[in-house]
Amino acid sequence: MLEISSPILQEAKVFWHDHYNVETNWYAFWIPFSFWVGCWLYAKISKKDFGRWSELHALHHIGAITLASLSLYYDDDSVFNERNTILWSIPYFIIETLDMLLMGHFAYVLHGTICLVLGLANYNIPLLRLLRMNSKASYIETSSILLPYVKRHRKAWLFGVWAVIYTMCRIIWIPFMVKDLLNHGMEPSHPVFIGVSLFYCLNIHWYIKIIKIAIKGSGRNDENDGSKNKAKKE
Repeated sequence: MLEISSPILQEAKVFWHDHYNVETNWYAFWIPFSFWVGCWLYAKISKKDFGRWSELHALHHIGAITLASLSLYYDDDSVFNERNTILWSIPYFIIETLDMLLMGHFAYVLHGTICLVLGLANYNIPLLRLLRMNSKASYIETSSILLPYVKRHRKAWLFGVWAVIYTMCRIIWIPFMVKDLLNHGMEPSHPVFIGVSLFYCLNIHWYIKIIKIAIKGSGRNDENDGSKNKAKKE
């Protein structure tokens, strides 16, 4: 068994260092892109709602966080190139934004467009690559992993946990990233700074809704309970 696995591991190591983890090859883009396109086409053919395919979106978020953690841990492009984290997410946001556009969900189209523009900036601007800003930004997606289950189960405690995670990942963490940019000489008038500010404003817009629900409740559980009681009486 070891005799078989050793050549395979050696080939995998060669593929990683000579093909996948280098600036001159585009496997890191085309492999994720093919996967996300294939999943989107499958969803359309099978009449599955791509936007509500929570397991698939969780795969992206967990994958992005895992790759980001490796990139930040090694902090060495010869071992783990920062572009791998960027090129994992750019194809995903291309497909997600296209799907949201076709569905008419324009707030999410704006979100996806900003993510795409910032992703391209992270890829092309040396300062952002040096600071591994895309990897740092990937932790924002931690709140997205739990969101589908909050919507599905509508439990107060689950909503509370998610609201805390959202606060940490999107309301507190983003200003730390902005401070990092300012400390390294980026001007507030820079297009990237403006893009991050727009992204933050969009998250604040959603955060206001979260606070309103936390204070007043969504009202949906009460409506559902009322409907169930009415059905029982009838």
